[in-house]
Amino acid sequence: MKITLFSLLIFLAGISCQTNPCKMTADEFTVKGSYLGKVHVSKKDTCPVYITIEGVFSKSSMVDFHTIYPINLERAFQKDGLYIRFNYTISRAMSPEGCKTDGVVSIENVEKSKATEGFKFR
Repeated sequence: MKITLFSLLIFLAGISCQTNPCKMTADEFTVKGSYLGKVHVSKKDTCPVYITIEGVFSKSSMVDFHTIYPINLERAFQKDGLYIRFNYTISRAMSPEGCKTDGVVSIENVEKSKATEGFKFR
């Protein structure tokens, strides 16, 4: 009985490893930015700077927000129409009054990108 149970356990473990392989590449596990976003700058708008998330670089990235207000975006990246690659964490900071973004975030691992990179949503 013990031999049969042990054999069945080994057999099921072997099948599960073969039927569910990991399909993500090694590049998708790096710390580099996971999101593709377009920076919007307007002195007339209630949000002076905001980012629209337009794609991802990792199939495992979940998108909670489509427009975000970054509290710490460096001046070098505050150019209207600039595409950036970044990661973010949700912040408890307040957005400017009247700013209608989906969330306030802290940005990290920012670098310039091209509009054609990543997996686009639209």
